[in-house]
Amino acid sequence: MIALALTRAAEVALPALPDALYRPVSEVSGTLAWLANARARRAVRANLATIGARRAAARRVFVNQVRHYLEIFRLLRLRPEQLLRMIDVRGWSDLTQAQSKGRGVILASAHLGPVTVCGQIVAARGMDVAALVETKSGDMGRLIDRARSAMGVRTLDGRSAMSVVRTLRGGGVIGVIADRAVTGVGERVTFFGREALLPSAHVALALRTGAALVPAFALREGSRLVASMEPELVLERTGDRDEDVRRGVQRWAAVLERQVARAPEQWSVFEPIWERDGKG
Repeated sequence: MIALALTRAAEVALPALPDALYRPVSEVSGTLAWLANARARRAVRANLATIGARRAAARRVFVNQVRHYLEIFRLLRLRPEQLLRMIDVRGWSDLTQAQSKGRGVILASAHLGPVTVCGQIVAARGMDVAALVETKSGDMGRLIDRARSAMGVRTLDGRSAMSVVRTLRGGGVIGVIADRAVTGVGERVTFFGREALLPSAHVALALRTGAALVPAFALREGSRLVASMEPELVLERTGDRDEDVRRGVQRWAAVLERQVARAPEQWSVFEPIWERDGKG
């Protein structure tokens, strides 16, 4: 009951928080989270060490995660035209070119920056967009889903295959977060020079449906939010499905690696990506 009350309060209060308070609230709340969660702190430090980022960046990951949540709820207050003025969009033609093929688009992203921004931009520009997510069991998870809906982004359960295929066949866009294999299903590929298990569903879905797979990422650059779309990821179709998926995930890993390296302190992953023994 307490958790539910807190999330309901957050849903009302966060969109009304003055912009001037974003930085101090993020610093205080993020630092407290960093101090309170030893397990997540160790995981973040281990991930950053593999990337080659400074150890001091670990606390910034927690601070930036709070800032990202605040950004998500601030954007709820904005009309589409305001949103488009506020966010710099790069590579939009890559997305429209991919969509013009008529088989739908899978927009693959990561826990980098405020992750809902790319979907918001797509919706604000009039495209049908849905986020492919796991069923949320926690109050905060459901809160984020309601926030997405308010932004014009539908939420699809990852187990609803027909809804996903129907959206793609209608020329829609499906957003997928693909930097953490939550269910343990994925492919072991080279990521920052070491083997890591990365999700494969986005690649498998693109191969199966013929949808275009477009990498898209959101970052904060100074005082601006930036949504970047990249050219469609070229996937091989050799007839060997397993190998085609593995190669596709490896190509995705190369794109993801480049983007994470740009701003590792904005990569909000609080579980270890690489095992300590270096085998995964």
